[in-house]
Order: sequence, then structure tokens, then C-alpha cells
Amino acid sequence: MSERRRRRLLLAVLVYNGQAFVPACLESVARLRDRSRTVDVDALVLDDASPEPGWSGELESLCEHLGLGYYSSPRNLGIPRNMNLALLRSLRAGHDHVLIANSDTVFPANLADQLVAVAQSDPGIGSVAAWSNNIAIYSLPVQSSPELKEPEAVDWLSGVLAGEFGLSTLDVPSGVGFCLLMPTDAVRRVGLFDPVFGRGYCEEVDWCIRSGRMGYRITVAPGVFVYHQGRGSTEAAGLIRRESDSVEANERILDLRYPEFRGAVDNFLRSDALDRMRARAVDRIITEAAQRWGYSVEASWLPRPAGDDNGVRFSVEPDGQVPAVRAEFLGFRSQWVLEGRGLLAELLRTLGRPPDRVNVFDRGRFTDLLREETARAGIRLDDRCGYPERV
Repeated sequence: MSERRRRRLLLAVLVYNGQAFVPACLESVARLRDRSRTVDVDALVLDDASPEPGWSGELESLCEHLGLGYYSSPRNLGIPRNMNLALLRSLRAGHDHVLIANSDTVFPANLADQLVAVAQSDPGIGSVAAWSNNIAIYSLPVQSSPELKEPEAVDWLSGVLAGEFGLSTLDVPSGVGFCLLMPTDAVRRVGLFDPVFGRGYCEEVDWCIRSGRMGYRITVAPGVFVYHQGRGSTEAAGLIRRESDSVEANERILDLRYPEFRGAVDNFLRSDALDRMRARAVDRIITEAAQRWGYSVEASWLPRPAGDDNGVRFSVEPDGQVPAVRAEFLGFRSQWVLEGRGLLAELLRTLGRPPDRVNVFDRGRFTDLLREETARAGIRLDDRCGYPERV
């Protein structure tokens, strides 16, 4: 950049064991670092004394291969103290922003550019979290899909959401530490994570509430998507139980310190701001996917496997009693209300292209309408009606 200084970001990833998922995370870190257009990214992998025999040596070698910084604690410090190392490093090294992240994630190539630009858009922003498939109340509605964590899918989804939302933000009661960016100016004022939270959980909530009390905005950036497996290291470490998603003792600390917090969360959930953004996001994802990879249409009562194609599948009930079409792509699902036109005409108007396939699996009024529409449009219809699916 010639006129504006490139911002410096420290991206810190905390690792505790995780041989099954950490390499994919670190490869995505190296990829986004190399492809960032407006931000200089320094990456630091913090190994919290992983006990798995030989893993720390493998991890150090992987970091050296990928050109990432590596530090192994002499003993297990837990999440708050380990991430405080990252906050202190960012302050002392002169970074403009610091991003703390879990290691069971896959980052998009636009992560650094997008999150830093969001933080730079308002000096009052104290933290920015990304959207994901698995971050508690801020998750996008998506079913588990093995393709969702592929780097190409993560890059594409984040690019689509950036096109829909740009640098807009959603103000929230607290950020989520799975991927949380903080300007170092805010860190300098608010301080470090409180070690009272022991091995971890709720420390980022405490930090965000403290920042909010100092006048900083706590935000989620809907224009960024990060894949998050969830519970990657914490369950194996014994930090949380399989049936739990937090640490009860740390929750009690929050309740004691901030008795108003749960009410703020309830009020946020009662508003429709999050639901409206989710609906916009899913509709944009499905529309872009259908326009790029095509789509199929089917009349069926039964759920069917997605098949080998990469496109969107639209399905309707054969009798047409429900005036809506269900859309599905990569685990994202939406329902579109028909506005009186024929189904194929409506999809063609919305998507700008005809379907690649039309399949009917049972008889009914809507099946008959599809037969008429495909005949008029010269589109092949695959009639698979046999024994009635529903009697």
C-alpha cells in the first residue's frame, strides 16, 4: 500500500494435542497470511504443553515448515494465561491488532483483511468475532457436512458473505474466543484475560463485558466465515464434559460479577436482528451456489441423499398443499415462498438459469404442474414415480 500503512496483525493459535485437526488449521493460517492484501500477518502457535508423546516435536516441525512462530509452555498454563502471552506479545511488538483463535478451526483467505477492515471502520470497536457453523448463539444454521471444512468451501462461503454484508457489524453481548480480533489499543486499556478462569472458558466473555463497560463496542462480523469443529481440545483435556458446553464454576464467576449479563443475552435473543442476518446469509449462499454450480428440482415426500453433484437442490411436496420450496446446499437450508408463478418460472426469474435436472418421485398436483412446465420449456423430466411414497 502506498498511501495507507499496512496494518500489522498477530494471529495466535492455542494448541493442546489435536493431531487430527491442528494441521488443517495451521495450513489455513499460512494460506491466509500469504494471500492477505492489506494486512501483514504474523502467526504464533502457542503449544500449551501438549502431553501426547512426540506431538510437540511434530508441531514445532510443522510450524517451521509453514513459516509460523512456535512457542511451547514449560507446563500447562490453560487458555487465559496462554492467550495473555499473545496479548503481551502483540503490545510489545507493536501490532495494531491481535487475533486469538482455537486450533479446531479452518480460516478463510480473506479473514485478516476483512476483520481488520471491520475493526478499522469504527475506533469504538473493541472486539470483532467471525461467523461460523459452531459458535453458540452466533452460529449460522447449517447441518454438519464433511465438505464444510474444506479450504475451498470456507474461502467461498466467506467471500459470499463478504459480498452480502461488506464491513457491517452486529453488536452483541459478548464475543466468542474461538476467533476473536481485538485492536491492541483496546487491549492496552482493558487489560489481559483474568487468570481467575483457570484453564479456560468464560475468560473472553469477562474481557468483552469489561470492554463494554469502558465504552467499546462488542461485535460480530457477518461478512466473515470460519469453520469451527468445536470442543476439539477442551473435551480431551478434561476441561469440559461431553454433556456440557461450558465450565460451571466459571459461569458462576460471571453471574457474581455481572448479574445483568444473562438479561442482556435474553434481550438480544428476543430481538430479530440475528435471525434476519441469518436468513439473509443463507439465502445469499443458496442463490450464489445455484447460479454458479446449478441446481436440481424434485417433487418428493421423502428426504434423499444429496448425491454426487455440487449444486443446490430445491424440493416441493407433490400435492402442492404447502406453497413453498425447500432449498438445500452444503448443509444450509432455506424455504422460499412461491408467489403465484410456476415453480420453474420463479426459479428462473430468481436465479437466471434453468434447472439441470427435474425429478418427480410421487404423483400429485404439483407433480402434474412440473410436467407441464418442463414440457413447455423443453426441459427433461425424470419420472421416478412408482409405489406411492405416502398413502
